[in-house]
Amino acid sequence: MSTQTISLCMITKNEERFLEQCIDSVKGIVNEIVIVDTGSTDKTKEIAKKFNAKIFDFKWIDDFSAARNESIKPATKEWILVMDADEVLDKEGLNTIKELIKNKETDAFLFLQKNYTNEASIAGFVNEEHKKENKTYAGWYGSFIARLFRNHKGYKFSGTVHELVEPSIETKKGKISAANAALHHYGNSDPNIAKEKRQFYLELCKKKAKQNSSDSSYYELGVLYKENNDFDNALKSFKKSIELNPKHSMALYESGIVYEQQKNYDEAIKSYTESLRIKENSEAFQSLGVCYLKKGMLKEAYRNLVKAMLLNPNKYTIYNNLGAVFEKLGNYESAVQMLEIGTKLNPNNTIGFYNLGIALDKKGDFGNAIPNYEKAVELGHKKSDEIKKRIKQLKTIIANVPSYKYGFKVGG
Repeated sequence: MSTQTISLCMITKNEERFLEQCIDSVKGIVNEIVIVDTGSTDKTKEIAKKFNAKIFDFKWIDDFSAARNESIKPATKEWILVMDADEVLDKEGLNTIKELIKNKETDAFLFLQKNYTNEASIAGFVNEEHKKENKTYAGWYGSFIARLFRNHKGYKFSGTVHELVEPSIETKKGKISAANAALHHYGNSDPNIAKEKRQFYLELCKKKAKQNSSDSSYYELGVLYKENNDFDNALKSFKKSIELNPKHSMALYESGIVYEQQKNYDEAIKSYTESLRIKENSEAFQSLGVCYLKKGMLKEAYRNLVKAMLLNPNKYTIYNNLGAVFEKLGNYESAVQMLEIGTKLNPNNTIGFYNLGIALDKKGDFGNAIPNYEKAVELGHKKSDEIKKRIKQLKTIIANVPSYKYGFKVGG
């Protein structure tokens, strides 16, 4: 069997701060590095040369897809891995990629891009502390994007700002699967830089929508308005996109996210449901499940979260939510099972450990509740002071009940 090879394809402009750590993180698995530079005036190219990268200059034309497509043109290997300079892959991600490229059926893989930030108000924010060198981030917000795909298939990126290769792969009937790999993205962690970027991208998208009044340009504009927390204009743009193309599942899905952010769960449910009628995906099923959970409609929540789990069994937040459903139903045994899966899938699952502590506590299994509560505190849960008080209470209960077997559970 021939060994599968990978071309790393990147676009850069003044990335001396990040580029080295990005390439360093993947140099062990890539066989070729292609860099298209759009006008760097710093040491970006010098850094790229250290890694024997093939460097090409490309005049910036206000279109990320144009630059991205230029970067994949010279790639000669079987697979293309696309990264931005301010992203890194971890060891788990590298090992996952080594396995993915052996797959004969799938044409592209979606990675979870974790955008680290301290801005908890961002739509889709996951409260999960993350440390990188001397910096600590409160959490991240994510998106699933195709970043590993087969070369020589004529796949092209589209979209002025949030450029995607998925539409091209789908048009050519390629198979796309979700991978259990995370891209760690640090470039948006500085609120001022992130704000500047979002404003710049927004202006590009406004210009594009004026020039080309299409469903995709209004969808992109909506996403940018959403990222700038301008929810009214985001919804207007998504509505225009849906008017132009009633089958735009992503415009419906993103509308759902905005409604959910506004706590308008009824409209969010409508949008997610419409989106799923057109195209099923794990994210929309999970979001729909969460909206039903917020409304106290537990059967509907359970049904949709299970569908999300079947489509993406490696996503720990699905198990957190299923645990919450079972806990509300008073089924602590099942809540514990779900939350144990969630904490195994992600050892930094702060909410999972806290909720697991609660479920075990309510079940009367105080000995096993304590270490989970302690782990939640260690991971920096925002209710740490309350949790510490409860740990103290439980230790007192155990100490004063002679028949209580600390930490032992009969029957596994």
